[in-house]
Amino acid sequence: MDRDCEKHFLTRESADWFRGLAVIMVVLSHYAEWWGWLDPLKGAEESVQAALMKLGVYGVDIFFMLSGYAMVRSMDQERMYFGYVRKRIRRIYIPYLLVMGMIELLSGGFDSLRDFGRFVSGYDHWYMFVFFLLQLGFIAVYTIFGSSGSRLAAFAGFTAFISFLLYRRGMQDFWYVSNPAFVIGVAAGEYETLLGRIVDRAGRPLAMLLAVALLPAVWAGLTEWADMVGLPPEERLWLQIGAGMIWTLLILVLASGCRIKRSFVCFLGKRSYYIYLTHTYIFMRCVNALDISLPLRFVVSAVVTVAVSCLLGRMTAGGRRPSPNMPVPPDGVSP
Repeated sequence: MDRDCEKHFLTRESADWFRGLAVIMVVLSHYAEWWGWLDPLKGAEESVQAALMKLGVYGVDIFFMLSGYAMVRSMDQERMYFGYVRKRIRRIYIPYLLVMGMIELLSGGFDSLRDFGRFVSGYDHWYMFVFFLLQLGFIAVYTIFGSSGSRLAAFAGFTAFISFLLYRRGMQDFWYVSNPAFVIGVAAGEYETLLGRIVDRAGRPLAMLLAVALLPAVWAGLTEWADMVGLPPEERLWLQIGAGMIWTLLILVLASGCRIKRSFVCFLGKRSYYIYLTHTYIFMRCVNALDISLPLRFVVSAVVTVAVSCLLGRMTAGGRRPSPNMPVPPDGVSP
């Protein structure tokens, strides 16, 4: 890896903005699903709801890509070392244990040792479970292998293997369709300088090509084309994975070429981890406790989620303020 390049492929500002976009997509997908639980929709409204519910997977693609990139770029040594692992535990795993542990206690969880085991592994929160697996695989690969090519090949193999296991266990497709995005992020971190040159020279036509390539997948998803032509589940899955990879590459190109200024979306991106961890619990509490119109309950839930996430971010923040010229930080990784 080129540790001496002055211009990083992704800046903190662009990463924060796209994390903010991703968390909006994920929360919107969940809110759309929950709205259907509380107020069943019909006709065109149902189509809009179905379209919004599809945003979540593509939001996760963004998070996984940015996380893979950040994990590579946050290493300040060529080989894995204990300080790096300790930093990941402190910034990612301990906040998860504290926040989700409190939510579990408030919800009356931990009825058995099995429940506790599912909690510490993140198994009941699929994103966290898969993300923890990918982090462990990354650490193992970067401990064993030394060159960029061997690391990338080994990590891609690991990701494919665990994705296949999840598929064979009958997990729903969102457990594994976004996993290639993490590999793309790792590749971007390993070959940052080369990719930067490609984007500098051909970023605009490349983005247009990827956007055009994505249009058939968007059309198919909005029109339920796969159902109309009777496409087998295995072929649908490969189309979905392919669409996710094209989308991830498009976001990678756009993020690298953007000169983002601080905005509310960046604000959300910096707090996206806590927004993800808390938004489900806060929504369920608000929607059941408030005696106001349904739209207002959604708005209040969103506002409270952002406020609580800001508070949690301040409580867990520490250390010096990073320089804006440094690469993407490793701690903004939520879905």
